[in-house]
Amino acid sequence: MRPLVLALGLLSGMGAAQAGEVLANGYGVRFDERIETAPGDLHGATVGRISIVRAADQAPVWQENTALRPGCGAIAPVTAIHDSIVATCGHLGGRHYTQKIIALQGNVPLMASVDQFDAPSPVRMERDGSLAVDVVRRDLFPGELTGPHYFLTVYRLRHDGATFGFVPSFDGEAAERYWRHYRATRQAAPAAAVLPELLASLLAAQAGQPAICAELAMIAAELQRDGQPRAAQGAHTAMLAWLDKLPAIGYPRFDALACPGIF
Repeated sequence: MRPLVLALGLLSGMGAAQAGEVLANGYGVRFDERIETAPGDLHGATVGRISIVRAADQAPVWQENTALRPGCGAIAPVTAIHDSIVATCGHLGGRHYTQKIIALQGNVPLMASVDQFDAPSPVRMERDGSLAVDVVRRDLFPGELTGPHYFLTVYRLRHDGATFGFVPSFDGEAAERYWRHYRATRQAAPAAAVLPELLASLLAAQAGQPAICAELAMIAAELQRDGQPRAAQGAHTAMLAWLDKLPAIGYPRFDALACPGIF
């Protein structure tokens, strides 16, 4: 059964009342606003409720009261991805966006959530039929990096007998997105200002971009030319230090022997 958008109360501003509803695989999924009546810090605040009913008789199947308000800017509160998959998207006061994937199969819906922090992007279907979403994180090295440094990770929904959830992806298809992110970051600022995120994108793109050795050489040359650090050895040391640290936040490891003559 092809998903049909029944109603969408998405208004232009994040402060406007929002609600969304879709019909998929015989179920209605709704995400709307409510006023929190329970005691606590959120008492009296505008928050959200996600509910699922059977379309045939409107019998309730599942309901969740959440601190999230419906909608993520241009991303609707509820979106039908395909016949049995629905995505909801909500925010905390106009920031910290979270998407929930709901698989409407069997008697009990399957659910998986992914936080997108301050940069929401829609869930997409990849060429192989899997679902993926981009997550941009910052403040990952507190006390070491000053100012906003943004690190991209592509998350793919794993749906098998043991797992229904989002996991980081560094395969060939994800590598294309890391590579584009790298090129955009490279053009936006000098290498010295964005060195950690440049190297993170290159580590993530290894599966599909054998040219990372050439890029590492160009970054090292730019660091030497700009005097940050001044010496060639200093540039290599700074790059190797970050290449060694980045796997701690989930990026693949880099084999320095794969780029002879650079390190």
